[in-house]
Amino acid sequence: MAAPSTSTPTVHRLGDHLVNFYLVDTGPALVLVDAGLPAHWDGLLGTLRDLGRPVTDIAAVLITHGHPDHVGLAERVRAASGAEVWVHESDAPILAEPRQLNKVWHPERSLLGYAVRRPSGLRAPLHLARGGALRTPAVRELRTFSDDCQLTVPGSPLAVLTPGHTHGSTSYLFPDASIAFTGDALVTHDAVAGRIGPCVICRAFTQDSRSALASLDKIAEHDIDLVLPGHGEPWTDGLAMAARQAVSNGIR
Repeated sequence: MAAPSTSTPTVHRLGDHLVNFYLVDTGPALVLVDAGLPAHWDGLLGTLRDLGRPVTDIAAVLITHGHPDHVGLAERVRAASGAEVWVHESDAPILAEPRQLNKVWHPERSLLGYAVRRPSGLRAPLHLARGGALRTPAVRELRTFSDDCQLTVPGSPLAVLTPGHTHGSTSYLFPDASIAFTGDALVTHDAVAGRIGPCVICRAFTQDSRSALASLDKIAEHDIDLVLPGHGEPWTDGLAMAARQAVSNGIR
């Protein structure tokens, strides 16, 4: 395993107009936070070429939660680079069988009700399907954790459990760089509900909304400047303000 770096990391945003994942350059090694969709492979390789870095420089993949638009490239990157794939133990069964998501994850409400009220909201799940979400391969080897902890990977990120979206939803904080990767625990764009700004994703994609809101109160305790979500634009006014605004906005 590569030794943790003490330098300030540089972050490269990957994905597309609906899906974000991030390449963190810690200096001697790279860390991928989430793994996008299978269709994002060429984009990842293009970014690596621009940086003059081989895929083998990726030492770890940090999965915020087990949904396919966050797991799509995890196994391909692991196989190509030898990177360790980290996920909370509650979401590990999803990564082992990503095409059987509904075995362990059940949203609070049906997507149908949202589609009736706002048909354009269906563009997001259709985009994920076109990007290969339904073909996401299983991750053959995983590293898991059970509680909040500092991971022994480059950059020494702090894994903070933020359940609600899924039971194992986790935010990864890089305190020295004042960056929080919140996955879908806190986003700035909910394409299904049509919301822009800090919020919790609607109940059609959330397992436990009460837990999701409580998780935001928890991460608001951390003094972090920059929030990089799984969907939507970066938030630069601090994690605490983003979390408080999302709680105030509630969940739809």
